[in-house]
Amino acid sequence: MLSAIQVRAAGGRRHAAAPVGPDQVTDPAASSEAYFRAASATLALRAGSSEPDMSAALLERLYGVTGSVATLSSEIERTVAVDLPDGRRMILKTSTRSEAVDSFRFQAAAIAGLRGAAGFVAPEVIPTSSGALVFEHEGVCGYLQTRLEGIAVHQAQLTPDLLFRTGSALARLDLALDRVSPPATDRPILWHIGCWPRLMEFAQYLPSAPVAEQVGVAMAEYVEFVEPHISNVAWQVTHNDPSPFNMMVTGQGMGFIDFGDGCWSPRIQDLAIAASHIVKDPTLPLGGPNNLLQAMPLSFHFRRWKRDCSWD
Repeated sequence: MLSAIQVRAAGGRRHAAAPVGPDQVTDPAASSEAYFRAASATLALRAGSSEPDMSAALLERLYGVTGSVATLSSEIERTVAVDLPDGRRMILKTSTRSEAVDSFRFQAAAIAGLRGAAGFVAPEVIPTSSGALVFEHEGVCGYLQTRLEGIAVHQAQLTPDLLFRTGSALARLDLALDRVSPPATDRPILWHIGCWPRLMEFAQYLPSAPVAEQVGVAMAEYVEFVEPHISNVAWQVTHNDPSPFNMMVTGQGMGFIDFGDGCWSPRIQDLAIAASHIVKDPTLPLGGPNNLLQAMPLSFHFRRWKRDCSWD
């Protein structure tokens, strides 16, 4: 597997703390062949849940707490639900993979940077007893965060009001992320927009027609009409995966979880991803996400996208 250092050497590197502005362009490394190969290699990794569970021992050793633990579903790293005796509920993420260190450093720093932001809810990172956001201990790395209480958007009734509140909260999230400079924003992420033109290498794994045909048309249109403009729009740190599974309805407002795919990408990215999950009914305007989109003209997203891409 290619390391992040090899990727940066092959494709160039943008400084992680570079100022964000409307003239900021794409990271050339993210569009390189080396970046794509390193990112796609993660598809062959086994889930961390198949490894011995050290969660309870790590919690006691590094955080000085004990409680019940239960392994949750996760793609690569081990994700554990932690219930403490005092009623607090946490999420512990761990991995024995060296590549996970950069991912956890990004996630922990991004989440910590959102503390105090208004208009949405996000977890809080719990530092270790020594004050570190991310730990590395005897071949295991990870971090501890609070657990949001509520229901995922995919389990809720998608009313016009809920979609509007989701769009508004997403705008607030990106405004807050625009002020955050976490490390490792250029680590290999397969779902980074720079990889999109190469994703058709996996076309053989798509369901048969008409899905495969529709995906092929959509990707071809992206390469022809969107990719030429992508360096002209504003870029910043984004969540990069605001799906209905990662957006939550909580008692404190709309919440966002799972920042594992977050990276340096177009500012419009989060809006586009969230809206794509709502396109389900051809009888509705734009297929359904219009209420989510209506929350955006009050923010920077839609107007700047129209301006930069010269849309009417």
